Amino acid sequence: MTFFVVDSPFAFVAFVALVFMGNSFINTLNSALISDTVEYGEWKTGIRAEGLICSSYPFWGEMLQAVAGFISIIVLALVEYVPNAELSEIALFGIRNLIYIYS
Repeated sequence: MTFFVVDSPFAFVAFVALVFMGNSFINTLNSALISDTVEYGEWKTGIRAEGLICSSYPFWGEMLQAVAGFISIIVLALVEYVPNAELSEIALFGIRNLIYIYS
C-alpha cells in the first residue's frame, strides 16, 4: 500500500507503523523459539548444541543483511542510478520499488 500512497506522509507513517507492529511480533517469536530448538535438538540427538544454535541465528541474520545490500546495489545499477545527479524516472521507480516492494 505504501507504494501507491507515497505522496502522503501521514498515510506512509500509518502503513509503516502497521507493518512494523506485525514484524516485531515475528522477530520476537523467532528469538523465543531458539531455546525450543535447543531442547528439541537435545531430545532428538542427545547432544546439547546450545552454543552452535544460539550463534548461528545472528550469523545467518548478518549473512542475509549482506545479501540484501548486494541485491540493492544490483537493482540500483540496473535502474541506472547516478549519485549526485538528478534522478531519471526509471531510477526513481527503481528506488521506490527497493523501498516499498522488495524490502
